[in-house]
Amino acid sequence: MAAASPDRPAARVAVAAGRVVDALSTAAMAVSAVATALMAALITVEVIGRSVFRVSTLVSDEMSGYLLVVLTFFGLADSLRSDSFIRVAFVYDRLSGARARRWLDGALLLAALGYTGFLAYHFWAFVAESYRFGTTSIYFTGTPLWIPQLFMAAGTSLLLLAIVAGLVRRLVTPTDRA
Repeated sequence: MAAASPDRPAARVAVAAGRVVDALSTAAMAVSAVATALMAALITVEVIGRSVFRVSTLVSDEMSGYLLVVLTFFGLADSLRSDSFIRVAFVYDRLSGARARRWLDGALLLAALGYTGFLAYHFWAFVAESYRFGTTSIYFTGTPLWIPQLFMAAGTSLLLLAIVAGLVRRLVTPTDRA
């Protein structure tokens, strides 16, 4: 089956939608970078506080965990977009030609679409349940757990959009330019 021409109206819409997903992925990666910096700062303050002043923030473990969730889940879509997502290189190395790699990428994206869709659905259900029941952390902060869980659901949903965008790109990009 031949790929759609990028000059067709549907292809232009798909390309524009892909650019929106790319922009969202880049923004999420920026949030991930900020979370990384905040986590490093929080751990540094905790280490200095405990080592030098014999005091603790009492929240560094909890907040670092939440920031780890943010940096992980908000980095997923951009990692996929920039081809730095997890790959089994020895399989790709054994494939001859761009067409075979393109088909394998498409098949893997379809599998990822199903799995990520399943995860996104259940993460959103998890957020709703935590919100409905008022679930809070076991720490003295009593952080409502729907807040960090929201980052899991949003990051997974953005990854889902990036997967769809990747599949659409494969459909609208001619095979010889793969």
